[in-house]
Amino acid sequence: MSASLSDLIPNPLKQINFSLYFWGQGISLIGSWIQSAALSWLVYKITLSTSALGLLTFSAQVPMAIFTLFGGNVADTFQKKSILYVTQTAFTFVALLMFLATIENASFWYFIALTSISGFIAAFDMPTRQAFVVELVDDKRDLPQAIALNSGMFNAARVIGPTIAGFLVAFFGEAICFLVNAISFLAVLTSLFFIKTKKGGNLTSEVKADFKAAYNFTVSNKEILISICLLSMGGSLGISYMVLLPAVAKLILHTGVQGYGFLMGSSGIGSLVAALFLGTRKDTSNLINVIKRFSLLLSISLIGIAIFQNFISCSIFLFLAGFSLISLAITTNTLIQVKTPNNIRGKMMSIYSLSFIGLSPFGALLIGFLSNSIGIEPTLIICGSILFLADILVMKV
Repeated sequence: MSASLSDLIPNPLKQINFSLYFWGQGISLIGSWIQSAALSWLVYKITLSTSALGLLTFSAQVPMAIFTLFGGNVADTFQKKSILYVTQTAFTFVALLMFLATIENASFWYFIALTSISGFIAAFDMPTRQAFVVELVDDKRDLPQAIALNSGMFNAARVIGPTIAGFLVAFFGEAICFLVNAISFLAVLTSLFFIKTKKGGNLTSEVKADFKAAYNFTVSNKEILISICLLSMGGSLGISYMVLLPAVAKLILHTGVQGYGFLMGSSGIGSLVAALFLGTRKDTSNLINVIKRFSLLLSISLIGIAIFQNFISCSIFLFLAGFSLISLAITTNTLIQVKTPNNIRGKMMSIYSLSFIGLSPFGALLIGFLSNSIGIEPTLIICGSILFLADILVMKV
């Protein structure tokens, strides 16, 4: 009986380093999603503007877009565990500042400044976290499953965090959400303390490879190039439903913060199902065709959110949007990880992070202003249609 139960546990979770990181990061990410949901709701409550929501996303992602390649180079040069100590501690202080700013009724621009600082920190944190997963898995055959579990943890937090945020905001206000997030970072910092990695294990002479090597590797590999292009489109246009969701909840579906939390949870459940589904997949062949299908589903989901304007239908299409966007991201991540040599892994993960961010800060800004000018529904339809046409073109390649 015990043997059969053991067989149900994924192999990466049987390894102490990965297990420590998985649970510590999972608790921290729940706090991060609590903060993210509360911040979007707070900004919309302060401004009553979809342009402000676009600017909020823009302020978070522009620093990531600018500095993430440098962050990938740092991840290849220094100990990843040490980098994560610094970034996770910095995130803690930003969350505490947001808590204090909310209590003091700070202006919208103060939150924009703090979000920009978070984006700068994330430029170093994101590629390091992606590349660190490889060091935590003893058997590289378990890597696709580890990547899916890592994404599953992220998306489970997307379900749990906004749901908790909805109730916290309803009963205690937004400030408590930022404090909860600050406290949650203690979990990942504790897990990092107990994780044992080989000192200097990632600092080989091969690391001398520069970004030209990573760039040449990307453009010479047709599958990686196509997947990164599709992920960039998904990151810039596919996120439109996330940018506009507070306004969709309030103006179209006429629901409050708890309904908004449920809608975010619907998208998160779709993302979680995607991660669990892909976590069972061990075959890494023909991933590019899978990526193309997920991108197509994302475009259809955006159009569905705009056309079918009731709570149940919106929840279903948000589920599909979350499922397809994260499936696109996970499968692209897996494709890159299994094909990338170790000496440029951090740089390739920064290219991956940049492609997911891609034009998204500018896309978010455009989406916010466009929705203010022509409405939320037409904006979603335009984003979905452009992505759909891009998918059809890529299908022929």
